[in-house]
Amino acid sequence: MTKFAQGSALRKMLLAAVCCAFGVAQVAHAVDNLEKKRVEVATVGAVMGYLPVDIAITKGYFKDEGLEVERSMFPGGPKVLQAMMGGTADFGSSAYSNTLTMAAKGQKVVAVTLMARYPGYVVGISTKSATKFKTIKDMKGMKMGVTAPGSSNNLVLNYIASAAGVETGSFSAIGVGAEARAAAAVRQGQVDGLISVDPVITMLTESRDLKVVADMRTAEGTRAALGTDQYPEAAILTTAEFIAKNPNTVQAFVNAIVRAEKFLKTAMPEEVADALPVAYQLGNRPVFLQAYKNSHATFSEDGRFDPSGPPAVLNILSGFDKELAAAKDRINVPATYTNRFVDAVPK
Repeated sequence: MTKFAQGSALRKMLLAAVCCAFGVAQVAHAVDNLEKKRVEVATVGAVMGYLPVDIAITKGYFKDEGLEVERSMFPGGPKVLQAMMGGTADFGSSAYSNTLTMAAKGQKVVAVTLMARYPGYVVGISTKSATKFKTIKDMKGMKMGVTAPGSSNNLVLNYIASAAGVETGSFSAIGVGAEARAAAAVRQGQVDGLISVDPVITMLTESRDLKVVADMRTAEGTRAALGTDQYPEAAILTTAEFIAKNPNTVQAFVNAIVRAEKFLKTAMPEEVADALPVAYQLGNRPVFLQAYKNSHATFSEDGRFDPSGPPAVLNILSGFDKELAAAKDRINVPATYTNRFVDAVPK
């Protein structure tokens, strides 16, 4: 029996009681002295690593904290950062690595909650192109789909290629987003392969349109692809300036995200699907349920950063990213993330 099938009536009753008690505690602890009650969060599309944001919205966790959250969606991390740095978003739901790339530019962006402790990325080759692919070295000359050029998964793909001796300029990185458009790009032969996340990866593998060559949804797969199993990925970002001016608002936002993470760790896949917008299922609920099971290990349980994770990300990406390499010695890694807020979440 799988861990998802162990939901006896007694277990469900106990979980319901715990969740109810936790919910009451959250409402009672809602921050009263919020500096800003209406906040904007910029996110990428319907992808697995960023589920806590959607859960916090749909289940009313932000409202319990006294926050009115407006969400805007973008095709990739660079656009999320652009919205946040341009002042149209207070928070960004994006990759932790963006704090490092911004630090290299002299911009102070801080990750205040971790949502995915592993990248969750999968590199796959289209079955249409599989005959000309045997190892990563054969990626040379191929068109590879990424969420957006310059995005975090583009950087990870570059690392994997570089580690195999493939020059990053020898293949093309094509922006295909992370949802239905990515699946269409593979099926229609617009790309030879891609690096992406669930649920689109499970959709493509279940239909046998994609062959997996690197899987970073688990500690073991992440270690095989990147040489480390400490690689923080999806996170809630904001600026150091916003934190300084709005610490109570940040705390309330983090409270809601961590509460959503706890829900994801205890809920059955069907409960998660029911709590999300239908768009997450990409028109196929059974595939979404399988995708959730495939990516479940990536979710953080408490939003905390392991101190060894952020330096590992910098070491990996600076190995081939010239801007990060040039700035590596002056980047203050501990300043790019904080556990201050997750440690203060009501227990």
